Amino acid sequence: MFIMRTMDDISELLKPLEECIRSVFLPVILQNSVDDTQRNLFTLPAKFGGISIFNPSEICTSEYGYSCKATSPLTNTILQQKIKLSPEESYHLQSDIKSAKGLISSAKVIQHHEKITSLKSRLEPHMTKQLEILCKKGSSSWLTSLPLQEFGFVLNKQEFTDALHLRYNLPLNSMPSFCSCGEKNSVDHALICKKGGYVAMRHNQIRDLTANLLTEGGCKDVKTEPSLLPLSGETFSLQSTNTSQEARADVSGRGVWNTLDKTFLDIRVFHHAAVSNQCSTIDDSFKKHETEKKRQYNRRILEVEKATFTPLVFSTLGGMGKEAENFFKRVATLISIKRDTPYSDCVFYVRRKLSFCLLRTVLIALRGYRGKSLRKEDPNSDFDLIGGSHVLY
Repeated sequence: MFIMRTMDDISELLKPLEECIRSVFLPVILQNSVDDTQRNLFTLPAKFGGISIFNPSEICTSEYGYSCKATSPLTNTILQQKIKLSPEESYHLQSDIKSAKGLISSAKVIQHHEKITSLKSRLEPHMTKQLEILCKKGSSSWLTSLPLQEFGFVLNKQEFTDALHLRYNLPLNSMPSFCSCGEKNSVDHALICKKGGYVAMRHNQIRDLTANLLTEGGCKDVKTEPSLLPLSGETFSLQSTNTSQEARADVSGRGVWNTLDKTFLDIRVFHHAAVSNQCSTIDDSFKKHETEKKRQYNRRILEVEKATFTPLVFSTLGGMGKEAENFFKRVATLISIKRDTPYSDCVFYVRRKLSFCLLRTVLIALRGYRGKSLRKEDPNSDFDLIGGSHVLY
């Protein structure tokens, strides 16, 4: 990057490096060949759906131009040969540099959006939908995190490769052809199959993490699976309201929005490729699941519990609904106040915790053992055999 920003007209010199990245480096980490569309996608920053592995021969000219713009205020000051700047001149210099950097950032964002628009016209519809999820806040946090064991921000090499394959809808290696439930196996099936308990585990891990984050933020009376107050003849305007005497939310706590007020939370993790979500846009899917949760719990919690209710909806690929996004921003604010730490650090911390929690439960569901197969084994199968039996995930 330093060379690109300090030397002009080196595009041809960097083409061998790009060829090495494309033909050697990317195939190694992806365990898959890379076509032109994928290579263009990978050049985007993680928050725009890429993996920030840029094409040096493509961006070197623009990076040199941006560098000249960013340093021009300082260059002009140096050329004036002033030994010392007055406070006012120093202030204007810093303002000019900051303004130049802001214009550069805006220009890069415009370039990224133009590239995404161009890529969407060449991608399959399901991949376009997947790209929209990857652009959601927090959905790519795992990819930009330092591998810190203390916080659980680590993946082994198979998990990292599987995560990239899942992110870009690439076929996973060594996946059995049939699930132990008897159905034909695929990534989509593995993420919705309830055999083995991985769907429930995914939900419960998000639930427990949410409760822990509330505790970190200083909330009181934090509980998981709290029972709702029993009904004694109350009726509600919505027939979809949960009126069971044993109804429960997923998490509750006091002090989220106001010091003494109680908040109830209910969690849902949906898979975007499930049949019920295939005809909806990602934003519509998030909204639909949030609305379903509200229709079940909102009136009862508002009228009987005299508390607030927030549905927390996530996608298996990452990203969260508007309600969850606002809620976790509030949690980050509480953690920031309690720790006396900048809000930006806390919100990144919360998003990374959620991103890794969701990702690891998804990866476990792809590879996890689900029990003895209900399907008769095929003697001609080419699955791996250990001890004479199929290795089923």
